[in-house]
This record gives sequence, C-alpha cells and structure tokens, in this order.
Amino acid sequence: MSKTPDIKAYHEEEERYSRLVLEYFSTKERKQICDKIAEAIEKFDMVPYTIVTPKDSKSGEYCLEFHDDYDRKSGDFFEYILKSLNIKECEA
Repeated sequence: MSKTPDIKAYHEEEERYSRLVLEYFSTKERKQICDKIAEAIEKFDMVPYTIVTPKDSKSGEYCLEFHDDYDRKSGDFFEYILKSLNIKECEA
C-alpha cells in the first residue's frame, strides 16, 4: 500500500463520545479516505455520523463521530482506518 503522509488525523474521546478527523489535501487522498471508511463500515457493521467539509476543490476534512459508544467499539473502527491509510499517529 502506498503511504499517505499528507493526510492528517486528529482524535478526540470522552466518556461515550469518540471523534476522528481526517484532513486531506488532494482529490486522491479524499478518495482513499472515502474508500477506507466504506470498507470499515462493511467490516465492522458500524456507521459513524459523518461530516465532510471541503475547504476548496482539492482539500477538506472528514469528521467521523460515534455517540453513546458504551463498549468503545469505535476504537477498532478508527484503528482500521488509520492502519489502512498508513497513518502512524494522530496530530495534537
């Protein structure tokens, strides 16, 4: 798999709420993120609340949120996406 170093990831979690923001800078990265989200939805049978916010014609961000995540299943979902995109760590 090709490395996607330009995609930035931000994670926030508290009690039963978890959010992952993936910031992209090209249409290729946007498609990679979209494809991996679709794979994760199928694999884990979970559908996050998703907000896509374009900044311009090539860049923007995907915000994935889980509310009332009592069993913390979102962690596996997010981990799958991060590993699939070869993102080693989230930004501060």
